[in-house]
Amino acid sequence: MKKIAFAIVIGIIFLAACNEQVSKKTDEKEACEQPVIQDPNDVKPMALMMRTMANYCDTMRLKINQGQAVDSSNFPLMPFWTAEPTDSSVLEPLFFNNAKRFENAYRKLMQDQLHQKENYTAVIAECTHCHSSFCSGPLKRIRKLPLDYTEQ
Repeated sequence: MKKIAFAIVIGIIFLAACNEQVSKKTDEKEACEQPVIQDPNDVKPMALMMRTMANYCDTMRLKINQGQAVDSSNFPLMPFWTAEPTDSSVLEPLFFNNAKRFENAYRKLMQDQLHQKENYTAVIAECTHCHSSFCSGPLKRIRKLPLDYTEQ
């Protein structure tokens, strides 16, 4: 029951953020264009949070490329490292060190409006770095998040 309630809360957070983005969008290709694909398996809260963060990053990428600033009120930090993972064996010191590095990069992105391109790039680098060691499946999606990515 606790897992279901948590998944519902994450879904509500995503929908609220998505609706906020849709109401502010300036380009039809922007926010929430690609909904999270529902997994037939028992998706754990950490995976749900990371999917939401990937959607955030894709929207941030579009905004930053258009010269718009991003901030934590529209893209709040999601403490995925506190959520239940798909594989509990990842909960080791290296994972938490990587999570701390990601958190620091994310906070810097949100606080330094003058260097958002560089700071966004650092956030995506942290995602790639961690997923190279843990759960490599999302790397294909993460590789589509750099500022200079274009569909091929």
